[in-house]
Amino acid sequence: MKKQILTLIVATLFSAFTYAQSGFNIGASIGFPYENYDGYEFSFAFSADANYLFEINQAFDIGLATGYGQAFGDSYYVGPFYGNFDTPDFQYVPAAAALRFNVNRRLVFGADIGYAFSVTSAKDNFNNRYYDGGFYWRPMFGFNLNERFQLNFNYIGISDSYFYYSAFNLGFTVNLN
Repeated sequence: MKKQILTLIVATLFSAFTYAQSGFNIGASIGFPYENYDGYEFSFAFSADANYLFEINQAFDIGLATGYGQAFGDSYYVGPFYGNFDTPDFQYVPAAAALRFNVNRRLVFGADIGYAFSVTSAKDNFNNRYYDGGFYWRPMFGFNLNERFQLNFNYIGISDSYFYYSAFNLGFTVNLN
């Protein structure tokens, strides 16, 4: 009986994905933080994203993108007077416009541009400032494995007047058309 219920659930999910609205994509990425402001060290990052794209013509798609991202803070030695400094985790939710250029059936270039809202206000212990979010950009290069699955390489940058976060990411996207 359990196998029959599990089979029914899996078949229902696959059929729901098959008949989903055109242009809806979900994805996940693992990230490697790079050159962050004020010596803040992040060891690893991940992000999940969703976008809905409208086809302008065969080569261009435009739409909206959002998601969730988290960078895990690292600990580093500041000096004999300060000891170790623990970087807090940085969590954000982007709200962005998405643009994709389909070079051919396999290659895709694109970008998400908008604002990233900080989920937890990271505090700069040196300058006593809080980071509530900032300008968000995410250029990407994708390789379509087939009509449904894509591998992509992307860069995430978030900045405001005092804070800068960046990461190189390797991701996987599922097209739910």
